[in-house]
Formats: sequence, structure tokens, C-alpha cells
Amino acid sequence: MTQNHRAVLKMRWTPQKHRGKTAGLEKQSHNTVLSVPLWNSVSLWCQGFTLVELIVVSALLMIVGGGLLTTFLTGQTSYLSADAYVQVQQEARRAFDNVVRELREAGTVTVTGAGVTNQLNFQIARGYNSEPACQAPNPVGICWGSENATGEYVHYATIGLGNAAQLIRWRDTIVGPAPPTSCTPATSCRVMANHVVRSSTNFAYNGGTKVITVTLKIQYNSPLLLTGSQATPTLTSQVKLRN
Repeated sequence: MTQNHRAVLKMRWTPQKHRGKTAGLEKQSHNTVLSVPLWNSVSLWCQGFTLVELIVVSALLMIVGGGLLTTFLTGQTSYLSADAYVQVQQEARRAFDNVVRELREAGTVTVTGAGVTNQLNFQIARGYNSEPACQAPNPVGICWGSENATGEYVHYATIGLGNAAQLIRWRDTIVGPAPPTSCTPATSCRVMANHVVRSSTNFAYNGGTKVITVTLKIQYNSPLLLTGSQATPTLTSQVKLRN
């Protein structure tokens, strides 16, 4: 073998030597990584939270929970307020619709009492010359009474206490009887409106102009409402008699 061939062979084997050294280094570094104690790596995963971390997380949860609770309570209060507003408006509208419709056909109107005992008494037209009471030999004309019988009276008044009173309608054979203590079908009574403010509800009659003035206020109380109550303004309606 010539000298040139020996040089070539030496150059070819040189990388093998380097690769051996490199492989040894890799093996040595690999053995070094594996030589880390197992208990040390396990302890890194088993460590708990510090007291500061727990306090910070608890504070954040309280802030988020408080915000959610405030949003929920605000929405609930808004819903209850809107529902109470609709309720008092419906009560007032129902009362006025029924009262005004009936009073347009009223006659022989009187108002008795004052303040919370204020009471409206009237009769409605049952027909003209349609019953023995308004036929000859009796004076011929309009038969006045209630929807039940000629000669009866219809009455409007409030019963109950404070802002939980009721506007009621009942029948009787006399002009100004005391209202029933409770409104039941047995007393020929019907509730016209609930949640009435008794001190702000009254009736007035002007015989010269034949105009009946009805004043009414509805108020709904609830501890769940933001202000504790929801009320209509004092409402007034005037009815001109046709008879």
C-alpha cells in the first residue's frame, strides 16, 4: 500500500473516531439526565398553593360572585317593579271602565259620608213604563232600581285599611246603608278594584250639572320593590249623567 493510500484510509477513519467520541458524549449526557433523583421531580408536582395565592384567588372569586349577584338582584328588582306598575295600572283601568260605564246610566244620585266613609248611592234605569211600579195607575215613567229589582239602590264605597283597601259595589233597598265588612256574593257585593288607597279615594256629585266625580288611587306594596311600593298618581274621572 502506497503512502497516498494510507493517507486516504487515515482520513476515512478519522470521522469514525469523532463519531465515537460524540456518541460517548451523548451517552454521558443522557446518563447525566437519567441520574436526577426521582423524588426530586415528584416533589415538584406535589407542592400545594401558598397562603398568598389562596387569598388572591378567594378575593377574585368574591369580586366576580358579587358582580353576578348584583346583576341578578338588579334584574329581579326591575322585573318586579315593572310587574307592579302593570298591576296597578290594570286595577285602575278596570275600576274606571266599570264605574264610568254604569254611572252613565245612573239616576237619583246621592253622596253620603265624608273622608274614608265617603259613599256613592244611585239607581240605574231598568226601562220606561216596563214594570207595574212605573205604569198606571202609578206615575208612568222610567223604572229606577238595580239590575236585580226596581226600587233597589247601587252603592260604591271603600272597605279595608291603609293601602290594602278595596273599592266595592253592592245593592241594598235603602239609600245610604253601611258597607259590608267583607265583600262576598252573599252580600250582593263585587270587588271593583284592589290595593286602593282609601284616604285618596272619594266621590262627589254636582246636582246642577249632573256630573259625578270619582277620585281613585291604587298602590301596591311589597318589600321586594326598590321603594317598597308602586302606585298610580291620584286619578280623577268625571261622568255626565244621561238621565
